[in-house]
Amino acid sequence: MIKDLFLNFSLLLFFLIGFNRIQDFLKQKFQKEYPLIVGVLHGIFGIILIVFGVSIYQDNILDFRQLAILSAAYFGGIRATIFTSMMLIAFRFSYFGVSDGSIYACVTITINAVVSGLLNRWIKQYWTKWFSMISFLVILSSFFFVYQHIKFSNSVFPVMLVYEVAIILGGTFIAFFIHFLNKNDKLKIALKESEERYRTLIETSPDGIFVQIDGEIKLANQKAANLLGAKSPSELIGIYVFDLIEPSGLNDSFRRNKQFINSDLIQDRKESRYIRLDGLKIDLSLSGSKVLYEGQLATMVVFRDISEQKESERKLQQANHLLHKLSITDSLTGLANRRYFDEVFQIKWNEARTNQTPITIMMIDIDSFKTFNDTYGHLEGDKCLQIVANAISINLLRDNDFSARYGGEEFVGILSETSEVEAVNIAEKIRNVIVDLKIPNEKSLISSYVSVSIGLVNLVPNDSIDIVDGINFADKALYLAKMNGRNQVNVNSSNLEMSFVKKAL
Repeated sequence: MIKDLFLNFSLLLFFLIGFNRIQDFLKQKFQKEYPLIVGVLHGIFGIILIVFGVSIYQDNILDFRQLAILSAAYFGGIRATIFTSMMLIAFRFSYFGVSDGSIYACVTITINAVVSGLLNRWIKQYWTKWFSMISFLVILSSFFFVYQHIKFSNSVFPVMLVYEVAIILGGTFIAFFIHFLNKNDKLKIALKESEERYRTLIETSPDGIFVQIDGEIKLANQKAANLLGAKSPSELIGIYVFDLIEPSGLNDSFRRNKQFINSDLIQDRKESRYIRLDGLKIDLSLSGSKVLYEGQLATMVVFRDISEQKESERKLQQANHLLHKLSITDSLTGLANRRYFDEVFQIKWNEARTNQTPITIMMIDIDSFKTFNDTYGHLEGDKCLQIVANAISINLLRDNDFSARYGGEEFVGILSETSEVEAVNIAEKIRNVIVDLKIPNEKSLISSYVSVSIGLVNLVPNDSIDIVDGINFADKALYLAKMNGRNQVNVNSSNLEMSFVKKAL
């Protein structure tokens, strides 16, 4: 008997699972007829339960048709239970004929249908509703067993005990089962609504949005398609997003993405240059957030075009760079000006003092430049200054070299980490190069061509020598070069030694 009841109950569960899958469709498609359809479906299944029922007394069948009535009451109300009960009664009489068993069965079916339908209508709380209907069904079936026992001396135990326990357990299980199905359906609906809202937000967003898993784009909106040069979002699906990043920023993007995925951060912001599908380059501001997409950890990227902003920034940087260059450059010769020389000289002097390395200060003066201006005019004088400046700069191109216009026809060179012998060789090369240019200076008493006098000093800065002394020593050497006939290089060594002695005293 227990085995047969279990089979009966299993059929009921399969029916509930199937009905749960179609009930939403039935509600939407047949709103007015829904209670009737519920009643008919439960009636048909109740008949099946009767067919597979357990015969205990003459014309008496134990089955779970009464639980089918409770299910009909819950899903369709009293109208559904009436249709269910009418079908069950009609089948009972037609299949088993008119007998005491059929009459008693039809009476219990009718009472259960009416009371269950009313309890479902009156009681709103889910569990109270189900326990009330189950409790009434237990009382009703118990009354039937007792009545059968009194009138026909049918045994009450263990049939009554087994059936009542089966009704209680089965009814409670069905209540939990329906609750689970409803909860699952609500969760599905909530997820579907959430997904719809999610998709709506993505589609209507003014920013481009795509979702990527391991670099592969899984979802994108129309704005993303527009920004990345696609006609529709479908063209972006499946694209490896790192293929769109400019090669110069690819390694950094790989590194940042890996750090972001493996970190506790939920958002990451950056700027990057992308290459659109049509080949155009675009600057993007991107914000990445960790999300779950189709059960997998993904990154949702929200981005916008900042190409105009970046272009403005680049132009501003170029303008600032140009202004800075103009502020440190002598406009005539293109060499560094006096103000910038003072800044650089201070830095190089401090480095040499800290590292205890030699530094060379080289003062260069164009010989008889006033005579040149008086003879050829100031325009030619400006050209002469430019040619001489170029000759100086091309011979001071090492990383540790620096040249500047010191003032008028005077120039200055700084050579770091250079020995005195090397410095003298460079100075002589500069002097010879300028002479070899053969710039006419006919009225010069020194040479018929433009020449220069150079004074230099090579020293290692220490506490006994000030930065001003370096300039003075080089200037003194230049003075001696002029006094000794010009067009020559003079090295300040003896005066430097005298200065050391003076400061030591």
